[in-house]
Amino acid sequence: MQNLCQNKNHAPAKQASGGATFATKLPSECTGVRAESHGKFYQYGINVAWNSTGSLGGATPSGSWNTSTYPSNWNTHPCPEGYRLPTNTEFQSLIDNCTVAYNGGWSSSDYGYITLTLKTDSSKKLEFPAVGFRFNDSSGTLSYAGVSGYYWSSVTYASNTNRAYYLLFGSSNLNVDWTTKQDGFSVRCVRQ
Repeated sequence: MQNLCQNKNHAPAKQASGGATFATKLPSECTGVRAESHGKFYQYGINVAWNSTGSLGGATPSGSWNTSTYPSNWNTHPCPEGYRLPTNTEFQSLIDNCTVAYNGGWSSSDYGYITLTLKTDSSKKLEFPAVGFRFNDSSGTLSYAGVSGYYWSSVTYASNTNRAYYLLFGSSNLNVDWTTKQDGFSVRCVRQ
């Protein structure tokens, strides 16, 4: 839990494969689309970054959008040294130990975001922008931008190796779920 409540000013300035991974501002510091708070999208287990707005492009060096394979895990993840992706259990702990506030307009012109505040220490907060996701079709269609947030965990869904857990939220909901590994979701790195 404490690892997930890190201060944004301690984020390292490492580039992942495919370009910049990290947001430069919190959603509350932005307006409208809040692009500075986005970061990039990743398919599960693949360290190639894709645009969080507009067309599928953005991967530098160029990578192939995956529509046929299901990596078993994150052998190389987009997080910098000393950081990793959270587990589904850690995401659930975050939900259980924080209060949630739903902010923004939850639309394509005024992206929504959630603020999670630790119940035992109101000075510890996290913000997650609702940047949507890239659908696993051949063109990586951008879906639900501004109205939903999707963040990969590091854990494969136990009964189906083609699926993995993720954090999901909208304008009035927050939970952990599972889906196909070929969708392109955001990531949130935590200290090891």
